[in-house]
Amino acid sequence: MSSPALHLVIDARPRGPRGLLATEVLLGRPVLSHLVEQAQTVGSPGGPIAVHARVDEHALLQGLMADHVSNRVVFFTGPPQAGAAIMRTDRLYDLRRLRRAVRSGGDPETAVIWRLDRASSLATAEEELKRRLTYQPLGRFWAFSLAERLASTLEATGVRPNHLTLAAAALMLTASAIVAFGGPGYWPSIATALALAAALVLDTADGRLARLQGTSSPFGRWLDHVLDELADVALHVAIAWSVFLSSRQPHWLAIGMLYLAGKYVFVIHSLTGLAFEGEKKKAKSEGEAALEPDAGRARPERRPALLSALARAPRNLVAAVGHADLRWHLWIALALLGRLDLALAVYAVYFPLRAIAGVVRKAVAHA
Repeated sequence: MSSPALHLVIDARPRGPRGLLATEVLLGRPVLSHLVEQAQTVGSPGGPIAVHARVDEHALLQGLMADHVSNRVVFFTGPPQAGAAIMRTDRLYDLRRLRRAVRSGGDPETAVIWRLDRASSLATAEEELKRRLTYQPLGRFWAFSLAERLASTLEATGVRPNHLTLAAAALMLTASAIVAFGGPGYWPSIATALALAAALVLDTADGRLARLQGTSSPFGRWLDHVLDELADVALHVAIAWSVFLSSRQPHWLAIGMLYLAGKYVFVIHSLTGLAFEGEKKKAKSEGEAALEPDAGRARPERRPALLSALARAPRNLVAAVGHADLRWHLWIALALLGRLDLALAVYAVYFPLRAIAGVVRKAVAHA
């Protein structure tokens, strides 16, 4: 069958170590299913979705499609029409950038966020997708694209991810110094916000560059984590000092000390909790393996969706307050407003409470 006259085509022919990449499962669905879903959004509403594949693989790929889209997918073997935008199953795409590229007549390659045609990239593709969905709920709208362009530019250079990590930490310390000694005013607020925003881009780019260069390492992850925590502490100490100097109210120093105590216990609990959780999961899996499955055992009834959502709401709120990306954007916004003292007040309460809750939860689980 020749190519239909469509502007957007999915090339499902690329192969990997285990065969067709279109059939590889990411987040519970085949790669082809992910691309077809994006094509539905990017292409003409209700129109057919063209998939270029070998004729003997049409039936296999057709079986991967969900019922609600299978009747829209058109398989063909001939070359696509001239000027068609081509998505490939050895690529993963950012939907927003893909939509912009296709509608402006650009190349979908500009929207690529991950390549599956490299030896190690397929194994980490699902981790990358999960990270993009949860890691930066706000930063993905602006910092991610800047970080990707920076990482792509630096991929073939001698710049390494650890250099970006150190540069991000330097910018955070610069922002802290401005807060501590710059005094109130329009320009110090702007400079602080810009330094924080640039640090976020570099902090995002270091991991991306590590994956592009294949230089990810335990030391790099450790360095990134340690410098992030040190920069976090430096910024809030600077806020406490700055507010104390301007107000001459000593309780701000006490609030700063409360933040430091809570942050310290929280970090220690997090580090020791990782090992504890790993041991608990291992023991649980070994115990389940030793037991015969009980087919007659009654399963607990599932709660209605609304009740489940309400039950998760407090936990989701706590997670949102402590989310690194949301916290970073809060700093930027409050820096522009000249009210970073609000961030200190929030996290001087948040981290001690999180630390206490973590210790109690661990004690109960261990009892």
